[in-house]
Amino acid sequence: MVSRTAVMTLPIVAALALAGCSANGGDKSESTPSASQESSASAAPTETEAASAEASTEATGSDPDTSNDVKDLPEYIKPYPDSEVLSASIVKAHNDKDKKLPEQVSLVVRAKADAKDIFAFYEKELGKADFEPLGEEMKTKSARVVNFKHKDNDSVLVVTVAEDSEDKANSIVTVGGNIGS
Repeated sequence: MVSRTAVMTLPIVAALALAGCSANGGDKSESTPSASQESSASAAPTETEAASAEASTEATGSDPDTSNDVKDLPEYIKPYPDSEVLSASIVKAHNDKDKKLPEQVSLVVRAKADAKDIFAFYEKELGKADFEPLGEEMKTKSARVVNFKHKDNDSVLVVTVAEDSEDKANSIVTVGGNIGS
């Protein structure tokens, strides 16, 4: 006589065996994650990436306080001469329409120039708008950085020059920070 437990567990065991054979090819060891484990593990980053992309789209989409056009950046934040603009953005750092509060700006370009020349260019351009270097140039393992502060307000911009990983002859230049509007 067959016990009730065997009758109840037999369909579950058969389903698991069938799922295991079809998902993993049947020859993989038990330490290899199943397809469901792999998909749940990879679902989290995908969901995060999707949320990030959605937030990015929302931030740059129809919001009148956001722009990805280099022409909308302040005059003193311009691309290095003969460089390729990789990205540009300006975003109001507030929601209050009545107050003039800081804006976040960012410009990323690829330039065929030495860091010394790039820093000299931005020191001159930012100097026209009353920005002055804040401290000395800092060198990290992968980049060189100069901070600039506005003489009359709390605006701060950072100019970073890093070697282009795709072409060592080029530099990736980032100019970004918060500026008074």
